[in-house]
Amino acid sequence: MVEEVKMKDDGSGHFNFVINFSQSKTKINSVLKMDKVNGYDIPSKEEIKNEASRLEALAKSTTGISNVKTNIDLTNFIFVVDLDFQKITNLNAVFLKLKNSKKIDPAITTDYFTFDNKKFVRSQKVPVKALYDKLKKADKEIFENAKYTSVYKFESTIKSFSNKNAIASKNNKAIKLNGSVINVINGSEKIENTITLN
Repeated sequence: MVEEVKMKDDGSGHFNFVINFSQSKTKINSVLKMDKVNGYDIPSKEEIKNEASRLEALAKSTTGISNVKTNIDLTNFIFVVDLDFQKITNLNAVFLKLKNSKKIDPAITTDYFTFDNKKFVRSQKVPVKALYDKLKKADKEIFENAKYTSVYKFESTIKSFSNKNAIASKNNKAIKLNGSVINVINGSEKIENTITLN
């Protein structure tokens, strides 16, 4: 999983999100041949494509969002979402629309990013441990070897950042954080970061 945000000084920017299941494609292909796994209905490849189109339309209909592209590779199982936003609040609005369309618990907030007064904040407000604990054992196995990378790029140089596991680029205009999804779920790693710019 790779999350990348490019922020301009005026508050506009670009968002790119990639989920890569290519290492599990043999297992996924065998799952897609079944009707149900662990009590869940298995969508067909056509249904997956339709859902991606629906999500793309949902993002395109959000104020302040433009150049929306989704790419669904159902051979290697790589899913990409790419879009531009006028303000970071527009990006959060896409997450809110997605949450509402999926009838996710209203108590879960979706303002994952803020950018104000030269301060960029990546929050983690989803109760991932509680959601993970509700999964069946076989479903939990998906997360055991999953990795994540977050990259935040800026026009201005970085003055400071709060996540001690993050690394600044040589030009001091980007921050990268690599980690394990299961460690984030268990709380031993954090994805939160407060980045202050010069």
